[in-house]
Amino acid sequence: MRIAIMGAGGIGGYYGGLLARAGNDVTFIARGAHLAAIQQRGLRLESIHGDFQVYPAQATGDPAGVGRVDLVLVTVKTYDLDATAQAARPLVGPETVVLPLLNGLDAAERLAAVLGEEPVLAGLAHISSSIAGPGLVRQISPLRRITFGERSGEITPRAERIRDALNESGIEAVLTPVIDVALWEKFIFIASFSGVCCLSRQPIGVVVDTPELWGLYEDALREVEAVARTRGVSLALDIVECTLRMTEGFAPETRPSLLVSLEASLRLELEAMIGTVVRYGREAGVPTPIHRVAYAALKPSAEGGGKAPPADAPGL
Repeated sequence: MRIAIMGAGGIGGYYGGLLARAGNDVTFIARGAHLAAIQQRGLRLESIHGDFQVYPAQATGDPAGVGRVDLVLVTVKTYDLDATAQAARPLVGPETVVLPLLNGLDAAERLAAVLGEEPVLAGLAHISSSIAGPGLVRQISPLRRITFGERSGEITPRAERIRDALNESGIEAVLTPVIDVALWEKFIFIASFSGVCCLSRQPIGVVVDTPELWGLYEDALREVEAVARTRGVSLALDIVECTLRMTEGFAPETRPSLLVSLEASLRLELEAMIGTVVRYGREAGVPTPIHRVAYAALKPSAEGGGKAPPADAPGL
């Protein structure tokens, strides 16, 4: 399978590395020192599942020179998505599948607006992985799952082929007929987790062990749940309780990518996560006071401190 990785950072670099190791024809779309290192020395991957290297690795900063591919994995930050969609045009032919793995809820719709409805699926990743240095990706989470599906809810042959290729590479691939629910199940966690960790400047272990923060986190989860239900999303009745139990299972030092970016004075994915909760809540008349406070507190830092953002940052 010919595959292009649009955004070969922590998430795209790791999944792309697995796909390349399994024998797929993978091209990494990267930039800066990371791109130069991959071109010169290959892509090195350190993982709790085992270290390996892709060498030589196909990497470029210009998707136009790659040609049409079978699969485009889009793993950039949400604020780079519109420019990425335009840059991905030369990769997309009649049989191409485009699969976004971003935080937030609307990546598939934004890609479809540029690339057309037909090629675009919807998906999300459960992984903690980051660029540890130029040409080096470090993956630290037991999970390395991709959940995806057709936006229509159909289980199609093309989606099954993608699932099989992902599974054969060592990725846990879940093909679902209810990808909208899966996106909201992650969103309820990542938006609330990010807001509370950023407000407190603390990792997940401190949130879990501090009753006041834990209560704030639960209230934040319930705000997102209420917003989702007004939008007709069929979340499980015990979604908040399930999310709390899941959160307790993370390593205590785990931090959301939003906090990593905040501490490094990098640009924030604020609008795609906390901003979405506030906006959807306002539209539906649902109060979201915790997310409103988090959004207001983080807004002055949303554009970062002038540093160039990495191709990716640790993601959950």
